[in-house]
Amino acid sequence: MRDRLFIDEAKAPHVLEQLAEAGIEQAVVMSTSDRVEIQAVVADPAAAEVFVRALFARNAGLPESEIADQLYCISGDDAVRHLFAVAASLDSQTVGEPQVLGQFREGHRFSQAHGMAGPELDAVFHAAYSAAKRVRTETEIGHRPVSIASAAGRIARDVQGDLSSSTVLI
Repeated sequence: MRDRLFIDEAKAPHVLEQLAEAGIEQAVVMSTSDRVEIQAVVADPAAAEVFVRALFARNAGLPESEIADQLYCISGDDAVRHLFAVAASLDSQTVGEPQVLGQFREGHRFSQAHGMAGPELDAVFHAAYSAAKRVRTETEIGHRPVSIASAAGRIARDVQGDLSSSTVLI
């Protein structure tokens, strides 16, 4: 389902254009291995949610009913907390994965380059960058290499024991 919903770099300008045409003036499109999100500053969250759900369905070539249970919308303080957790890689398949902050920054820069990042969105993203930096420097989260591959290796060692003479294909 994530693959169907994924918005690649080639589609992202068109998605941002559709958001702007719908009156959503500030938005970031983020597609990673974990998630596909649209983060936006809007006056009417309920109307934006209806539009974004339809947009995801159209782009995936699926009826809204088929993707409805895969989508959620959060707003206000909960949305800001979510952005901070995503930037700090606290809401990832592998907590602490360092690539997430880079993907987060890329999405923000892409929106800036396409005129879709305004002062409110920029302020929240910059605060999220600061929070992510604090998480990495003030906690143990960044002290070990973290990735899906390293987590799989750790689990394999826990289950199978010594893997030093094993060959693995990931």
